[in-house]
Amino acid sequence: MRFTEIFLQNYRSVTFSDISINNPAFIISPDIDDESGFTVDAGVRGKWSNNISYDVSAFSLFYNDRIGFVQRVLADGNIKSERGNVGDAMMYGIESLVEFNLENLLLKNEDYILNYYVNFSYVDSEYTKSEEVGVEGNKVEFIPNYNFKTGVRLGYKDFLSNIQYTYLSSQFTDASNATEGNLSGVIGEIPAYDVLDVSLSYKYKQFKLEAGVNNLLDNAYFTRRATGYPGPGIIPSANRNVYTTLEVKF
Repeated sequence: MRFTEIFLQNYRSVTFSDISINNPAFIISPDIDDESGFTVDAGVRGKWSNNISYDVSAFSLFYNDRIGFVQRVLADGNIKSERGNVGDAMMYGIESLVEFNLENLLLKNEDYILNYYVNFSYVDSEYTKSEEVGVEGNKVEFIPNYNFKTGVRLGYKDFLSNIQYTYLSSQFTDASNATEGNLSGVIGEIPAYDVLDVSLSYKYKQFKLEAGVNNLLDNAYFTRRATGYPGPGIIPSANRNVYTTLEVKF
């Protein structure tokens, strides 16, 4: 078992992407400035009897003058999203990965591969200080609380299969924590979603045939909102996707 602890001071300057505008629904604050802060990270990693491996860490990230989005009412009555220094924020959470070698525990046969893993993270966030009205105490945008992945890797000789299930909880897209989108389509909550992926492969001499299905349950979901081309609004992720490949080694 190995224990690690890390303390880092962070600095991030304003980049070109922070001040570029690709959508008339956005404006840039003339007072936008660099970010600073620090990170504290501690974790433990190890194995138990060559059957279970684990990697668990806890972290805290502190932002000063975090760059984000707020809704601004202009003199002409229009409402636009302004990118600028929203306020001070902090994020904290845990990340973990545990993998079980079930072949060693149950089958004890070298012809088989049987692994099960769980990858879980919990992250919370909060704006601790802000001069913007209605922001202090809100959650930081694009920070889902839960990210969960689990899967099984099963194989027998030259045959191998993988099954993975993913769940991501809901997240906000601006510092006001708006849940409903406006006319521009660039703000609003991104709902929780889950995805199930399956893949199969078989090797024979120099040939390898692989096939799989992404999003087997054909769930409709989206992961971000467009701010430019092809236009503002929701960018849908692909629904069920079936693929197959043939690899030949010479």
